[in-house]
Amino acid sequence: LDGLQDGTLIVNCNSWVASKSDNLEKRVFFTNKSYLPSQTPNGLKRLREKDLTENRGNGQGERKTYDRIYDYDMYNDLGNPDSDIGLKRPVLGGKEHPYPRRCRTGRARTKKDPLSESRSSDIYVPRDEAFSNVKNQTFSAKTVYSVLHAVVPSLETAIVDENLGFPYFTRIDSLFNEGVNLPELKNNSGFLKNLLPRIIKFFDDAQDYLLQFETPAMYERDKFSWFRDEEFSRQTLAGINPYSIQLVKEWPLKSQLDPKIYGPPESAITEELVETEIKGYMTVEEKMQAVKQKKLFILDYHDLLMPYVSKVREIKGTTLYGSRTLFFLTPTGTLRPLAIELTRPPMDGKPQWNQVFTPCWDATGMWLWRLAKTHVLAHDSGYHQLVSHWGMAVEDPTAPHGLKLTIEDYPFANDGLILWDAIKQWVTDYVNHYYPDASLVESDHELQKWWTEIRTVGHGDKKDEPWWPKLKSPEDLIGILTTMIWVASGHHSAVNFGQYAFAGYFPNRPTIARNRMPTEDPSDAEWEIFHNKPEVTLLSCFPTQIQAAKVMAVLDVLSNHSPDEEYIGAEIEGVWADNPTIKAAFERFSQKLKELEGIIDARNANKSLKNRSGAGVVPYELLKPFSGPGVTGKGVPNSISI
Repeated sequence: LDGLQDGTLIVNCNSWVASKSDNLEKRVFFTNKSYLPSQTPNGLKRLREKDLTENRGNGQGERKTYDRIYDYDMYNDLGNPDSDIGLKRPVLGGKEHPYPRRCRTGRARTKKDPLSESRSSDIYVPRDEAFSNVKNQTFSAKTVYSVLHAVVPSLETAIVDENLGFPYFTRIDSLFNEGVNLPELKNNSGFLKNLLPRIIKFFDDAQDYLLQFETPAMYERDKFSWFRDEEFSRQTLAGINPYSIQLVKEWPLKSQLDPKIYGPPESAITEELVETEIKGYMTVEEKMQAVKQKKLFILDYHDLLMPYVSKVREIKGTTLYGSRTLFFLTPTGTLRPLAIELTRPPMDGKPQWNQVFTPCWDATGMWLWRLAKTHVLAHDSGYHQLVSHWGMAVEDPTAPHGLKLTIEDYPFANDGLILWDAIKQWVTDYVNHYYPDASLVESDHELQKWWTEIRTVGHGDKKDEPWWPKLKSPEDLIGILTTMIWVASGHHSAVNFGQYAFAGYFPNRPTIARNRMPTEDPSDAEWEIFHNKPEVTLLSCFPTQIQAAKVMAVLDVLSNHSPDEEYIGAEIEGVWADNPTIKAAFERFSQKLKELEGIIDARNANKSLKNRSGAGVVPYELLKPFSGPGVTGKGVPNSISI
């Protein structure tokens, strides 16, 4: 707007506007000049409050596509009881199942379960948050649903037995080099041809479709890497779930669950076993100090999974254990697996069962070890949530970021700390510009209401927990915002965009373990099959052909970057560009991210960093900020985009 007394004003209208037939309310757009509530001109305060009220909504009615309302609800739409009462699912959120809230949609309740909300493939999100048309075509929730809806019936036609596993490993390989004919897809030709050109091939001569998957990066570089212990260990630090590995701080290992329900709490992984496994790496005196020297690490899914073992085993075609996997940090900085403990709680009139498996040099022991790893990988595959990693670091004022990693060659943490530090500095510059002292933070009623809403509404089941940060100073706000930005950008990218590279070849990351260990209450027939042909036992533990194809198709979609993906630090917001201080801070932030790209390339080229480089090893690039479109195994979007 030119010709005004105070000079030119810029009004950014980067927002969807509904037609009058949908919404009679007039939209207000503000200039690029930012104000704290206490500094907002009186003439704008009423308009600002009106805009906020429209964004909050009134908690009534079903949300429409054109709405821009941000409201909360429990996860009451996870099942589909109207289709089958067996598909009824509990509500997540509330006293019985505490859980964060989702975005409220206001859809009608189901007919067969008044607690459940009806489902739709069109999931409401506020209009300005919705995917663009390009991204919608690439990988919206509707796209994933459509892929399964179109592909699965045809798979079931091609694969007659839904419980059929893979008879041999070359049959798994054929998913990449031969594919599966999908004769039922002719009616979906145009849709699928445009949707998944990577995995759906059309042959004009036969007028048929073929489900043929791209070769995952891990399999392409070294098809046998999934079989080896060193890769099993390496992926706890540089795979798609680098969050669960923890430093062992107490010994002996012991469960915190009620022994009256779950059996003896003591772990069967003994000190004697550990000493035996690490011989050759440490002297007798050093072995006794392995915990104090921070040499032992663990993937601990024992207490997490034990309460669900009985319930999961009621489902046909699957099983579950509580598990502990112990690792030793070698002098070369790599992890070596020492032992896997699998535990079944008392059930069906039987006492607790548990057994420790170790890398062995005899045939039977080695195959049992491989089967135990399959169970652990299935546990780890399902565990993609934020776990605090400050237990993996110690304070060190002389080190960058004030932290020294316990495992120095920890690709996710090393790259992640640089990204975290860049985000924190950008947030610090931004916050300190607008809130130079604590009084401005405490007196900002909009800011305080925002934080109260996050705690008491968005996370209402945990609103009274003592660990919530206070919001009384610029430092408090910097910590809160840095964490939120990190979780939605770096954290999500680290666990999402490598899924096809690492889990596309599912023996490396099976999503389910279907059979018990051969040593748990074995029958003579089961043991004979294992003894005569252990490969058959391992293959029967993996997902079925239909399960594997479903998961692989979805992982391909989830790992995709849209052509119009917005990457962190790539584009400056208009309101930031008009403020010289904020613009300069953003440019510094953007430059740090470009430097991170080069740092990661240099680290991947460093032959001494064995957890991120080596023969057949997929370079760790998941936290490289920028990427092209497609399945690239890198790129950190501004926020969670799938």
